[in-house]
Amino acid sequence: MLQPEELGGSVPGPVEDGFAWSLLPQPCADPPVPQPDASRSLAADLDGRFRVYENVARYRGDGARGYVDELKAQLARCGVGGGDDGYDPVAEDHLGPDTVLFTGNYDLGDRYVGYVVAARGRYVVVLAMTDSRLGAADLTLLNSLAQRAMDRVAAC
Repeated sequence: MLQPEELGGSVPGPVEDGFAWSLLPQPCADPPVPQPDASRSLAADLDGRFRVYENVARYRGDGARGYVDELKAQLARCGVGGGDDGYDPVAEDHLGPDTVLFTGNYDLGDRYVGYVVAARGRYVVVLAMTDSRLGAADLTLLNSLAQRAMDRVAAC
């Protein structure tokens, strides 16, 4: 899990009740994505503007890679393409194999939550970022945080 020094000194805490976006996204209603054996989610404020959510999920066997593969396939089939509410693919394998960058669009696509999802060994790391001012996550900052989270999980 990300540490305060990686989050500008902010101490991660529980994800607030009522957070509307999934921390294990499934863009299509079916088929279901592989489910983890265990997961942990935390959230932290960053720079007084962003809120960062992290979920680390543990899978058996090749389940982590299976989740990311299914997520990519569902984004291709059920992505909304901008201009509507739902998930929209941005890039695959942009931070290495088994990674995906996408957005969760709302307000008819005018605002979005940024997501990076990565499989590392038996783990899936999901980072989501919201922006309370503009409604548009900083995807460059999100990618940087995701790389740090991926490095931490890979060291386990």
